[in-house]
Amino acid sequence: MISCSFCGLPSQSVGALLAGPDVNICDQCIDVGVRTIETRDALEDPGFKAEDWAVIEDETLLHQAAATSALVDKTRDRLQLEIRELRRRGINWSAIGVALGLSCQTAQERFG
Repeated sequence: MISCSFCGLPSQSVGALLAGPDVNICDQCIDVGVRTIETRDALEDPGFKAEDWAVIEDETLLHQAAATSALVDKTRDRLQLEIRELRRRGINWSAIGVALGLSCQTAQERFG
């Protein structure tokens, strides 16, 4: 049975499975990778200096702020769903905290 090398789901349980030499990746894992790259790119320092901001039109900056806000909201919602699923699977707050770089107490307060 062919399965995703990343999440372990069998090909029958995913929408698509890309096969490569000694590795397979499902559409769900590709989506996670794309979101990770998009989030990283969106959060990287654009390298603007104070004088660069002055030349950006107000409407452009408003549009960029709205897009950044939507990305933050979507990412926060996804993280909450992932934490909920981890808890459903019996993963303790300590392990979740370590994965997120938080203390057990902070993870539980933020996501519990």
